[in-house]
Amino acid sequence: AFPKTIYRPAAMDEQWMLREPSAWPGLEAEEAPLSTVLALLPIWACFAVAFSTFVTAFAIIASTQALLYWETIHWPWSRLKRDPKELPAMWDPSSLAASKLQYDSLQRREENLMKRFLSITCNKADENAPWPEHSEQLRALLRGGYLNLDSITSSDGMLDFFASHRVLAHQECLSCCLGIRMTVHYNLFCGTVLALGNDQQRRWLEQSQKLGQLGCFMLTEVGAGVLSGLIVETTATWSWENGGGFYLHTPSVSAEKTWISQGLAADWGVVVANLQLETEKAEKAENLGPHVFLVDMTSTGLHRESMGEKTTFNALDNARVSFDQVWLPPDALLSKLCNVRPRAFPDGSWKAEYTFAGQRPPSFVQIAQRLLSGRLCISDSAIAYVEGVLRVTRKYAESRMVWVDKERKMPLAELPYMKKVLHSVEVGLNVHKAFLLILQKEFAEAIESSQDLSRALVTRIAAAKVEAVEFAIKSLALMRRDVGSFSLMASSPFGSNNDILLCCRFAEGDSRVLQQMLTRDLVKKHSKFPAVARLLWRVLKAWLSGALHSPAKLQYLRDQQLLRLLWDLAREYRKCLQKGMTKAEAETEAWIQAELVYDVAKTHAQQLIHSTVEQQCGRSKDTLRFMDMCISDCEARHV
Repeated sequence: AFPKTIYRPAAMDEQWMLREPSAWPGLEAEEAPLSTVLALLPIWACFAVAFSTFVTAFAIIASTQALLYWETIHWPWSRLKRDPKELPAMWDPSSLAASKLQYDSLQRREENLMKRFLSITCNKADENAPWPEHSEQLRALLRGGYLNLDSITSSDGMLDFFASHRVLAHQECLSCCLGIRMTVHYNLFCGTVLALGNDQQRRWLEQSQKLGQLGCFMLTEVGAGVLSGLIVETTATWSWENGGGFYLHTPSVSAEKTWISQGLAADWGVVVANLQLETEKAEKAENLGPHVFLVDMTSTGLHRESMGEKTTFNALDNARVSFDQVWLPPDALLSKLCNVRPRAFPDGSWKAEYTFAGQRPPSFVQIAQRLLSGRLCISDSAIAYVEGVLRVTRKYAESRMVWVDKERKMPLAELPYMKKVLHSVEVGLNVHKAFLLILQKEFAEAIESSQDLSRALVTRIAAAKVEAVEFAIKSLALMRRDVGSFSLMASSPFGSNNDILLCCRFAEGDSRVLQQMLTRDLVKKHSKFPAVARLLWRVLKAWLSGALHSPAKLQYLRDQQLLRLLWDLAREYRKCLQKGMTKAEAETEAWIQAELVYDVAKTHAQQLIHSTVEQQCGRSKDTLRFMDMCISDCEARHV
């Protein structure tokens, strides 16, 4: 920026800088050091020149690196963090979260439910006991009135329902198999009948409860696997035989219902099957899509067998069920939202007419609505389970003294690495718990008012299911790794019961499938040019500002990854079209090859969790620490 060679007069006077170079007397050219030039400038000008030079060089280097690696410009202020000392902890009595989510009331609710549970079932359940013996414990809970049907229909009752699952996940009365049985019976079976059944069917359910009869929910099919609901092959065809009814049938091996929890012990079941009506004009029956039917599990033609011995949790019976033209009466169809009615015509003929309440037939989201509450139960139970593990681990680490040198001992819990692990797990548990309590309250209010669940709530429930379970699995591995040989002891909480978290990951929608759903929704939302332009503008603004270390950083990370994903999808889509694929085939292939699908889903889910908790419960020490954990997690490539 400064010339190496300057012209200066031999005899300098006060006005030499004001003259034109041609008017300077006695000019001679010679080398002048930079220090000579700076000496002629005021001090403030020297600082200004130095600072502008630094900023220019830094901007060139930082922006070039950021462009090459799709990162933000790391300005010096980008890493500034707010001091959390003046903020309260998440569950401090004075915090907004404790008052808004009624934390003390929830704890008392859990204590009452635990006392009631222990008074009905005195002995701790054996997770590998024979399933007929184990299923009697749930029958005892039904007869003892542990939960009534209001617990899955009213807003306040559903808080009992969610709390009851947390109770069974506590180490004091841990019963993983019984918790799954309760979810299947109360949520999936009873909840579906109450949501989709007519008044007569609901009254029947009340009598069934008093008799201690168990139910199951049959949706998953062999061929569909985790995509059940999108693909249903089981059929229920209307027939005029015996005055009208349905033939429930499994047309192929791939249509068999599989991994049906409580499928062997159940007295009744609800089954999802395609409703088919025969018409005169069509060559084959009209397929009206998935509907729900009530079926007696002892019906002729119904076949069920065990899935086989599992690595653990054999006290829970998982069955494979098929139907060979099983006859169902006309009132087997849960008919609150739709029905099949005989209709007489003037010529004396009769036809089956499909009717439905509202402007359209029930959607799959309405039919399988209880899968959403099941996801909340699963996430909540996973967090409650790890809370118990954390308490036991912390107690052990605080009492376990370790040598730090030849003369001094200190508790294992005070070692920096262990202290960090325990604190990070506690922070994550607090934030996930607050997020789940917010969702449970919103879900319960929607169920009580019979409102359709918003897409935003469905998305946040999916995010909770994915991230809460993944956090639980990760936290358990960290504590088990760092606690030492205690993790190998039978008295530790690190035994085979930990596999329940894998069950949580697979059940009520596999986590990978839910992650794809989260990303697909984002891609669909940004499928038009104006939305892409707004996304690009948000990314550009955050990139230039350096994306301050704040909640905006999480949104920037999500937007930046989403922009890269859209670019990759468009590029792969064009390649597939050039290979001669159809548009549908090209879209599918581009999606399969996209590597950022799960990165985007993870960042989006964590951003939803953090923003929801901070908006509803205010900023706290836990939300700030959780934000740091999320940013570190999201900046690393997700595997």
